[in-house]
Amino acid sequence: MIKLLSSSSFSFPKEPPRKNEDSILPPRKVGDGFLMAVADGVGAYAGASSASESAIDYLTSLPPSAFEGGDATKQIFEQIRSRISNLVTENPSYFEAATTLTFCYAGEYGVRIGHVGDCRVYLKENGKLRQVTKDHTQHQKLIDEGLYRPSELKEVRGKSTLFSAISKNVSLHFQEVFISYNDFCDKDGSISLFLMSDGAYHSWEVRPRFLESTLDDPNRFASNLRRRIMRLHPVDDCSLVAARFVRASQLELFD
Repeated sequence: MIKLLSSSSFSFPKEPPRKNEDSILPPRKVGDGFLMAVADGVGAYAGASSASESAIDYLTSLPPSAFEGGDATKQIFEQIRSRISNLVTENPSYFEAATTLTFCYAGEYGVRIGHVGDCRVYLKENGKLRQVTKDHTQHQKLIDEGLYRPSELKEVRGKSTLFSAISKNVSLHFQEVFISYNDFCDKDGSISLFLMSDGAYHSWEVRPRFLESTLDDPNRFASNLRRRIMRLHPVDDCSLVAARFVRASQLELFD
């Protein structure tokens, strides 16, 4: 069994008058584990916020068994895609509505990650954050195909251009990852997860480091990251869900 030690989150629009098209799910108890997620409505199209909200709403309705089994992640994304298709039926102006979705289910033995789009999951490891998910962007696709190195694309436009999202009209490509706690627990036995939308990690990547005491405290991490975002000025809607867990067998170390 896993226990939640602490968590923090934020989600706000690029500019105050503008509607926030991100939706988040802070850590939520589901069975013997915890579910958390970030969805980023694709802002160029009508219905973006409704699409991201629909994705999070569907996740919150699922039982623990939905996150188990070989096809579990695929079925989750296909069901959300069906929901977005229903949005289009109800409101034809939402024809191009789309959202990204990245979720983590921290269960008994490890973390199952489902990912479509360009939000990210980071794990704390050896005093740093390690990115676990791969962006479904044109830049990342060119890098994966060996056509360019990241440094060659750094100043090239199109960094945030998606090739996959959850939409009625787009082919679904998703990433599924399962990481055993034995493979990534921190030196004190805790497990720290950070989910960020692209608006949030844009500012994180400017200088991807905080004091380890900040990385160990989701509330402090969220406060510091938010201050950095505001100082640099948001480039998009910004969302973060951060959580620190421990397995029950090691809980006495944190009493």
